[in-house]
Amino acid sequence: MTNTTKKKIISFSLIIFGILVLIAGIMMVQTGFATFDDNEPRVGIYIGGIFTIIAGVFLTVGGTIYLNFERLKKKALRTAGKVADAVEEERNKEKRT
Repeated sequence: MTNTTKKKIISFSLIIFGILVLIAGIMMVQTGFATFDDNEPRVGIYIGGIFTIIAGVFLTVGGTIYLNFERLKKKALRTAGKVADAVEEERNKEKRT
C-alpha cells in the first residue's frame, strides 16, 4: 500500500466518521430536550449532543485538512513569502526617501 493511498483512506475515513458523529449529535439534541419532565433529566443528553456535534465538525474538518495538507502548506508558504517580500520592498522604499 503506497503512502498516498494510505493517506487518502485515513482522510476519507475521518470525513465519513465525522459526518456520522455529526448526525448522531443532531439526533441526541433532537431527542434530549433540555427539560426535567417525568423525573428524568435529559439535560445530559442535550449537552452531550452539542459536544458530539462539535466533535463531528472537528473530525470532518480535520479529515479535509489532512487530505489537502500539502496544497494548504504550499499556499501558506507562498502567502508568507509574498508578505515578506512586500515588507522588504516597503523598507527599501523608506530607506530611499
